[in-house]
Parts: sequence; structure tokens; C-alpha cells
Amino acid sequence: MSSSLSWQLPVSDLLQKFDLPARWKTFLLEQFHDAIEDLRVTWPDLQSLEVHFRDIENFDPEFAQDIIDNPDDHIEASIRVLREVLIEAGAKGMNPFVRLVGFPKDMHRTVRQLRADDIGKMLSIEGLVSKITSVRPRIYRASFMCESCGPGHQIIIEQPNEQELIEPMECSISDGGCGKAKRDTRFHLLTRDSEMINNQFIEIQEAPEGLRGGAQPQRIGSIAEHDLAGMLNPGDRVTFNGTLFVRSQRKGGKNTPIFDIFLKIHSIERQNTPLEEIVIGEEDEQLIRNLASREDVYQLLCRSIAPSIFGLHQEKESLMLQLFGGVSRKNADGTRSRGDIHILLMGDPGVAKSQLLSYMSKISPRGQFASGMSASAAGLTAAAVQDSMSDGRWTLEAGALALADLGIAAIDEFDKMNDNDRSSMHEAMEQQRISVSKAGINATLRTRCAVLAAANPTSGKFEALTDRPFVRQVNLGPPLLSRFDVIWLLTDTPSVDHDTMIANHIVDTRVKGVSELQIEEGSVSDPEQALNHSDTSETDRNGDDIIGRDLIRKYVAFAKRSIHPQLTDEARKSLVDFYVKTRREGGEYSDSIAIGARSLEAMARLSEASARIRLSQEATLTDASRAIKITKAWRLGTLGEAPDETDMNSGKKGTQRNQLRDLKNLIQRMVKESPDDSVLDEDVISVALTEMDISRQKIEDIIAQEVLAGGLYRPRHDRISLA
Repeated sequence: MSSSLSWQLPVSDLLQKFDLPARWKTFLLEQFHDAIEDLRVTWPDLQSLEVHFRDIENFDPEFAQDIIDNPDDHIEASIRVLREVLIEAGAKGMNPFVRLVGFPKDMHRTVRQLRADDIGKMLSIEGLVSKITSVRPRIYRASFMCESCGPGHQIIIEQPNEQELIEPMECSISDGGCGKAKRDTRFHLLTRDSEMINNQFIEIQEAPEGLRGGAQPQRIGSIAEHDLAGMLNPGDRVTFNGTLFVRSQRKGGKNTPIFDIFLKIHSIERQNTPLEEIVIGEEDEQLIRNLASREDVYQLLCRSIAPSIFGLHQEKESLMLQLFGGVSRKNADGTRSRGDIHILLMGDPGVAKSQLLSYMSKISPRGQFASGMSASAAGLTAAAVQDSMSDGRWTLEAGALALADLGIAAIDEFDKMNDNDRSSMHEAMEQQRISVSKAGINATLRTRCAVLAAANPTSGKFEALTDRPFVRQVNLGPPLLSRFDVIWLLTDTPSVDHDTMIANHIVDTRVKGVSELQIEEGSVSDPEQALNHSDTSETDRNGDDIIGRDLIRKYVAFAKRSIHPQLTDEARKSLVDFYVKTRREGGEYSDSIAIGARSLEAMARLSEASARIRLSQEATLTDASRAIKITKAWRLGTLGEAPDETDMNSGKKGTQRNQLRDLKNLIQRMVKESPDDSVLDEDVISVALTEMDISRQKIEDIIAQEVLAGGLYRPRHDRISLA
């Protein structure tokens, strides 16, 4: 790797074509005189001068082409000239850098497109930061002292290789040394007199939306130096501009003819525009606007979500709104209101939950799929790993939630994760960030993604005739359940007419499918690719139009970038009236809460998402009505005809809570009258049978459950008392 700070410009044919220092000086003084003055004033807060490649092309196209072909020479010359200009302006002791950005698209590469011809040329690589090391000092120019000569003589050695410290071979007589070889003397490194720079290793990963056919994303190691070190966190989407260099692979202590490719980062461009990787042309934008203006746009999008899955119309409608999402907002006091919609699918086995999750992760512009059975907290949030690139030091690697930033994270088997792993989801879902404190690493990663999770009942199938509410029949705690905006209950209930339609749909889908082996052999075309690239030319089994995946991704990206709807007064009043009315009606028990504040926020998000689908900057009464309809539907299916959110938080239905409270009050009254602070089971049961409308078996079950829970205790096997 060549030095970016060397003051000696290499002698080459290029110098015969351009006088690089003179050319760069003319360009910088003409185009960036004010920017250089700003750099002088703001130093050291700002340490680089950012130069757009388009400005160089306008200045001299041939000069710009030379930068692409011979980047190292130009970078050295530009840095040297910038420092000379600052010295002439009276600014001494400043060592700024010139950072070139905005390279043309023909210079952009993905990691898997890198080849031997690209080595040494200026390239732009787009991707995700998957891993970073700590910022460490690296010697760029080392100063050694010969033990025989003493402090009066120093030897300066350039250190171009970041993986190896090069020591002097001899104390050269021509430089005033003693002439002894390395074996006859010792050389001591003088760190104070050596030139050190900040250095950080960064691993770049291909963006998941660019992968096809389930391919694994490829990665490349890169090196950030000087003011570029420490800028990024895992999960950031960036464009790295720089030059490729190689290092030989070692096997058995020997170098091999196979080389690993690394990127020396010259400049970093953050992708500040959301979903910038989705390219939307003028034709695409016009097609999207035409779709948004259709009266049946909601039905069209619902049909296009997993067309092979029968029914589930309301569930698909909520998934459609989750794709578009609400608007994330910052408040004056620094707090943040998320816009992403979290959805939980609770269902019996075989109701197509996993199919829906897989499809949604593919259709989302930044989708990630993970299974709770095989995903730990580190795999979902962030992992601290020991990295071979940095001598085994601990580094941070982003998980699925960080990589799905501004997209959807689909997590299957959500209930199979252990409690410690699930607890890491609380902050990621509500605050939409992850605070990492592992192995001496303290960082905060952004997880601005919508979570789509699926869970199965603990007993294998949901039981309706039980005291346990449906939401407590899955292995998820109340704090985590409360973070979901929509919770759908999908049960497998026999019904002749419905079963007939599902069976016909499954058989028809099976018959219309194409042999996978024939697709791999190339004898037939892949039907998925045809749907991916279609607009609305494809139809479902009923002959209705559906939209291809690529167009849906562009539609969602365009809406999220451009549309930021506000609730109208009518929509706001409609949501507030529904919330207040539901709270007033309440439940039949004193501790019942019919609806919570989080549900009101969820309806606002659903309303904004509905407006985004129409590409409207206003969420109207119609959008609010759609949000209220979905909220009523999921609450009816999950919580019953008299929704009570206390059921979800306590794990007990209202009748059971009421019976337990009355029984405890009865025991407390009887204990006060008892001389030994306890009462016989039979006495409690006999009084409860006369005062409460409850069976003997039910009383015995409640007492047994409360003894196990710790609410009651037994001083003797036949007596009970309050804990």
C-alpha cells in the first residue's frame, strides 16, 4: 500500500503529461478558495477539504480521467498543494487532506464484482458496514536508534505495510552510522520520534437487496486512516471511495500466489437519503403515480402480497401498511416517536405464517429474515467478536435488526428465543436503537426497522375454552407484547366451505408450479423472475392484476422518501373519539383497561401509512377509518368481544382476576378472625361456595395456582394463609 503522505512524488510518464502540483494548485485556488479559508478557520474540527469529482470534470475532463487511472499520484499531489496553500496563507502546523467524492456510476462496484483489473484504480464500493475495529495508532514513518551509535543517530524507515513492522537491515555508513548489520547490533524503535496515524479496520458487506437466489453476501476488508477512522458504526449504509491493494495469503508460514483484496479508503459518502440504493427512473415514477391514483390501489397491493397464500385479507392489509409505515418524528424536547409498525402473527401450525414472513422480507427494500430458533440476541442486535484483522481484538458486528435499518426485520419462531435474547428486543423495538456495551466496546446502533414476528402457542394449538387469554398462550412477556401495534390470531378451525376453498387453492398452486430441477437445468424459465420484473401484467388465480416485487420495492422506497403525511383535523378527531369512547366503555371489572395509549399511537401510524399508499401528504378521515377498522379487527380476534388489555398484561381473564380477588378478600377476612393467622382449606371452600358463584373444583384450582405463584402459602398441608 502506497503512502498517502509521501512528499516525494514518483517519477513517471504521468509527470510528463501534467505538472500535477501546478495543476492542482490552479484548480484549488480557482474553485475552492473560500472552502480552504473555511478549513483554516474551523481546524481542527474540520480536517478535510471535500472536492466533488464533477467539479474536476468541468475544470478539465482529461485531468479528471487521469485521477481515475493514477489515483495515488494525484492524491499525494493534492494533499501537498493544499498544505502549501495553507502555509502561504499563514496557517502552520495544519495537515489537512483532500477527499474526492461523487464519482460517476461507471466507477461503482459491488464487492462481488471486484477483479484483478480493478487493483490500483479509484473505485466506489457501496455496501453495509458489517464490522469495525477500535481506532488504533499505526506507525507510518518509523524512527529507529542503533544501540552501537547511541541517541545521536536515527534511522527513518517508511512503513507501507499495515500488517508488518519493517526494521533496518543495517546502520548505513552513508547516513552517518556505524555500518553494522542487524545481526551485530540492536535497533530500538523510538515511538516519540516516529510518525503515527489513526487507523481502523472496517469490513464492508454487500447490501442484501442486491442479492438474488439466496446467495450469501460477500465482504471485503478496508482500512480507514486519519480523520476517517472512527466515523462509522456497524449497520451504516455508505459508499467508500478508494483504491484496492492486495496481500498474499499465507499457509503453513509461507506466502501463496493467491491474494486477498483490501480497500484503502480515500473518502466516505454517507447515504443520507433514505433507501438511496433503490434507483427510480422517470418512467418508474410515472408508473407509481398512476398506480397510486387508482381507486383499487389498496386491493391491488393486498393481492400482490404473497399471492400464493389463500385468504388472510385483513392480515395482508396490515402488512401492506407495515411496508409503507408511518412517519418518524422528533420532538422539541429531544424525544422521538417511531413511525415503524410492529406486527405479531400468533397462529396454529400450518397457517402460512413463515411463508408470509419470508415473502415480506423479500418484498421490503431492506428486508432481513431470521429465525428465533437459530438467532441469538447477538445475531439480532450486535455481536462482539474477536477479529483476525486486528490481532484478535474485540470488534463489533451488526445483527439483523441493524442491517434492516429503514426496512422490515421478519423474525420467525419468535417465541422460541430464550428470555435473555428477547429482552434485547425491547429497546430495539420502541427506542429503535441498540446500546452495546460488550468487551470494552460502547456504541449505539440504529434499528429503525419494522418488526414482523411469528409465534406458536405453547400447547401446540390455541385453546378457546380456558381462563388464559390467547396472548398469554404464547411464550412472550407482557412488556414485549405491548410493543406490537397489531397482533393477529390465526387459528386452524375446521369449516367445510372454507376448507374446500383452501384445498382447491393449494392444489391449483401446486399444479401451476414449475419443476425446480428443470429451472436449474435451464429447460424452463423461472416464474419468479417474470413476476419480479413485471408491473401489473401478471394476474392471480382469479384473473386479477398483481404487482411484481421490483415495482413494489420501488413504490415503497419512493413513498418513504417523498411522502410525509400529517393527520388532518377530522382524522385526528376520529382517532381521539374512538380512543375516548373505548376507554369510557371499558370492561366489566374495576381493574380493566379497554385500550392503552400505545394503541392510539399505533392507529396514528396506520393512518399515515394509508395516506402514503395514495402518495398523499395528508392523512384524511378515510385513512383514520381504515386504521380504526384494522384495530377493531385484530382486537376482536385476539382479545374477544369485550377487549381488555389487562388480560394481556396479567395473563388472566377478567373473570379469573375477579374470582381471585374475591377469594383473597375472603381468606384475608377469615385469617383476621383466626387465632393462628391461617384457615383450613375446607372452611374457605365452604364459605366461598355460599358467598361466590363458583364451583368447588374452581376454588381448589385457584388456591393451588396461587400457592404455586406465591400469593398464598401453606403453614400446614391442610391450612392456607396470605403470603
